[in-house]
Amino acid sequence: MTSITGLSTQSSVSGFEHIWQAETPRTGAKQDTITVGVIVVTRDEQFFHTGLSVLSDIREYVFNRVHIQSELVLKNPSLVPCPLYDEVRDKAIHFLKGQKKAINIQVIQCASLAEATGKIIHSNALNEQPDFQVGMLFYDQTSMGFQDDSIDQIDRDLDAFYRAMQKIGIPAFYTSFSTVTFIRALRTPYSYLPQQYREIVRSTDPATFQTELLRLWMDFFEMNYANRRVKPVGSLELHNTLGEQLINFFARTAPEHWLVSYYTGSVVSNLIGHLDRHAEKQGALVLRGPNEHAIACGAIANWQLYRMPFLAVVTSGMMDEFKGTLANLKETAAQGIIVVAENRLSQWYSFQGTITASEDMREVLAAKRIPYVYMDEIEQIGENLAEVYRLYHQGQGPVVVLATQNVLESSLELDLPALEALPASPSDEPVEVMTDELRQAIELINNGPEKLVWQLGPVSEDEYALIHDIAQQAGIALVDSLAHPGTAPKYYQGKRNDNYLGTLAIYGYTPRVYNYFHTKDKLNSTDEQCLFMLKSRVAQIATPFSDGRLERKVHLVQLTKEATHLSPFADLHLHMRCRDFLQAVKKHLNVSESLRARRMARIMAYPDTQSDVLSKLPSLPMSPNYFFCQLNRVIEDLIEHENFDYTGVYDVGRCGISAVRNVAKTRRGFSGWYGRALMGDALLASGYLAYTSPTNVIAFIGDGAKGIVPDILPAFIDNILTHPQLLDKSISVFYFCNGGLSVINTYQERILFNRTSRQMRLVNIDQPQFEQQIGDFDISAQTLTQFDETAVRAALTAQKRLTLFSVVLGHNNEGDGISLATAKGWQRDSAEPVTPDTDSDTPPAQEVNS
Repeated sequence: MTSITGLSTQSSVSGFEHIWQAETPRTGAKQDTITVGVIVVTRDEQFFHTGLSVLSDIREYVFNRVHIQSELVLKNPSLVPCPLYDEVRDKAIHFLKGQKKAINIQVIQCASLAEATGKIIHSNALNEQPDFQVGMLFYDQTSMGFQDDSIDQIDRDLDAFYRAMQKIGIPAFYTSFSTVTFIRALRTPYSYLPQQYREIVRSTDPATFQTELLRLWMDFFEMNYANRRVKPVGSLELHNTLGEQLINFFARTAPEHWLVSYYTGSVVSNLIGHLDRHAEKQGALVLRGPNEHAIACGAIANWQLYRMPFLAVVTSGMMDEFKGTLANLKETAAQGIIVVAENRLSQWYSFQGTITASEDMREVLAAKRIPYVYMDEIEQIGENLAEVYRLYHQGQGPVVVLATQNVLESSLELDLPALEALPASPSDEPVEVMTDELRQAIELINNGPEKLVWQLGPVSEDEYALIHDIAQQAGIALVDSLAHPGTAPKYYQGKRNDNYLGTLAIYGYTPRVYNYFHTKDKLNSTDEQCLFMLKSRVAQIATPFSDGRLERKVHLVQLTKEATHLSPFADLHLHMRCRDFLQAVKKHLNVSESLRARRMARIMAYPDTQSDVLSKLPSLPMSPNYFFCQLNRVIEDLIEHENFDYTGVYDVGRCGISAVRNVAKTRRGFSGWYGRALMGDALLASGYLAYTSPTNVIAFIGDGAKGIVPDILPAFIDNILTHPQLLDKSISVFYFCNGGLSVINTYQERILFNRTSRQMRLVNIDQPQFEQQIGDFDISAQTLTQFDETAVRAALTAQKRLTLFSVVLGHNNEGDGISLATAKGWQRDSAEPVTPDTDSDTPPAQEVNS
């Protein structure tokens, strides 16, 4: 052990001050005039003395002078014998002998960060240490109180300390090696990486603790002081050209209404850091997901429901990780910019590059009709961005930016006044062009058949308000679809929607809809009924009807503004904007009261009830039919008596279908069945909608979808820590566990008459039940083997709560509109309508689902 010689002691009002002076200057070492501060925030003498002993053990090899300022009584340094410590010390000395200069050290011990800040500010004001700079900070939480502060609280306290240093002009090393906090035990039940420091559990073994302190000091010395690239200048907010320009663009085009999401990588980390620091100041909402796929799901959902444009950033080679959601983004025409790191064209098979001699991602994007801009020259950033913005404003979907590292990390100051000009917004004023097709459509509405059905595509809230008004005046039946659930809701503004008939889709069509379109299981003639499909491509997912039936047995009117979406099955094409169509219909609406009454009577003639036996039978395991019947009963009661409102999220699978079909909706929701029908899309989107939805959120997720994507909970908690103010609502996620891929199972068993096989099997493992509080937000996980009305009601109505339900179900092929074969089984009630009183203006009372 090295003894302390040349030690002088001075008294001080703030405690004790001591100086260690080296016996002889290091040979060949330049004596540096700067003083590096070692800040030790602790109330524990043993902690402080062990640290001093470690510094004493190596002082001859790097320190010229050590000044100690402490409130604790100092003792002679002492370390316990330890072979590992001796090995680490020998390595440290070997490294230090190679250094060409020695430094002064000032050790400042305080009982709190605030006290340390005050002492340093006081010394600076007196100019006691003109060449002082803050070096390493040891923060001993184990001596502060009965429990460790939260990570966020420590982050905030340390950030305030370093900002105070910066404010008064004291240089400070501000790297991941300069600040360490000691805590009592590993954090449970969740933990995450602090932003301002490294966190270590203080060892109870003295030998381990002293070795840890030596390692930490040497890491700091090597990575900060001995590294010429690192300067003690405090927290620097590096400028990023691309980030600044993109923030300015979205702030102009979508002020306070745009989404930022990213998945980091080394090449894009500077850009993401800039967005994290500055985007929210310009109206962005920065949310994270568990992978790149989730970013696209969140973008799709928020564009469909709230017309929120997005900025996504991912690293090299990750375009493929967007999966089929890339096509879905294109299909929904979601406005956004996807920034992806890419290699230089001259680079030979770069790591993760997608533009090489063997492949070219640009050709993939071109094949998908997704516009892109390749950016590889800093001097052309302005010109490239002008093209990106031009493509963005075409409104045909996302624009991909393939950017090289020099562009992504550029800090060039750009003044681009030419980009300030925005394209004129499309006018919301009606543009009425009375074509023959529009006249025919209005004639069908005013004088057409008694069965008139409108299926609604992705209509906006203001468009639905017009539709609702027209439907009430004209007696039109409204249906939603599997891809766009809730566009026609069962409850509108808290009241029962008499015009709502149900869901029409390839799967999940409701009994009322089936019986309305059929008489004795045969489609009604085209003279008896007419189907309008608004904002629709007439895609296969939208109806259970075959191509032949659509062509020959359905009188179909299609409304779309996209020429490429005009269907060969439509008898009448309305190639125009939905708003223009609705305003023209409203202006020329002239439906007789008698026709309206007959139409409403037709709608009311078909009872709204689950007639199958399974929906009433509380078997064990529960059938989906029974569970959703009971859940709907609770939700309708909450809507009617407690003004309950929610956004539904429906994943791909039997239970997502069942939820669309059987559970009353109050507004438009998000469906994973949209586009490519990718399992897991809705689950990943729910993690975003929890923060952006103005209402409560209920997600219906099958076990197949749950198993195919990452767990959403870690990213959900990360967003809670960043945006707790956005979660004044209930979020309920129902995971339905029946041990199989049910839709495929039904296809095999009901359509092909085969037995099930291993390809449909899923293994469900019991999920642990837990309750956890994060701030004032509650998270709980529960398993339901029987329908628990109390637990379900509590989850749906509790504010600031996420409930993860694992619902144990059995498999069956009965009902829920899985196939037309189930629409006429023995469990069905008679499909004959209640005979309407067509002479009455008041339709008969509608039977309530029980």
